[in-house]
Amino acid sequence: MKKIIAEIGSTHDGSFGNAKQIIKAAGECGADIIKFQLHIPESEMLPNAPNPSFFKEEGRYKYFLRTNFNLDQFKLLKDYTEKLGMDFMVSPFSEDAVELLDKINLKFYKVASGEVTNLSLLERLKKTKKNIFLSTGMSSWKEIDQAVKILPKNKTVIMQCTSVYPCPEKLVGLNNIEIMRKKYKISVGFSDHYLGFEAGFGAAA
Repeated sequence: MKKIIAEIGSTHDGSFGNAKQIIKAAGECGADIIKFQLHIPESEMLPNAPNPSFFKEEGRYKYFLRTNFNLDQFKLLKDYTEKLGMDFMVSPFSEDAVELLDKINLKFYKVASGEVTNLSLLERLKKTKKNIFLSTGMSSWKEIDQAVKILPKNKTVIMQCTSVYPCPEKLVGLNNIEIMRKKYKISVGFSDHYLGFEAGFGAAA
């Protein structure tokens, strides 16, 4: 059975009302699972950590503080999502984030591409005994091998992904879906950064 995951991430810009409206819109478009991110900046970075080029007017630390939701808000968003007939998933970016999210009993966790080599985070997620989606957009085969060895095969979906925004056609890498399926013998999905519908249709096919 195929599932469509709607990535909301931080596009709500810290507005709880925006987040609910995006959830509703995603549901109307046919999403099965709604995904947010949980950044706890004090657990991830130093206040004076250097910014990437796309953080020009506001530092990452301040941005994540401003746009973050607390546990009660995540619980309300989860309840709202489930009321609309969808499942709720979050990408944690620290072990502290997992500890927090454990309190609202998520069915699904997502490992972002940049966290595949964060082995302590993977070990903590394994302990939740929940379903895990693993994105692979920044990893070598050796790094993916290492991650897959840690996570439970019967509860893990590995996601072909290319961490380029937007992703050009030549780098989409749909061929890797079948390679991953044969190599790891677990469920495989697709995390789409392509502008357009074609890559998603191709992955589903």
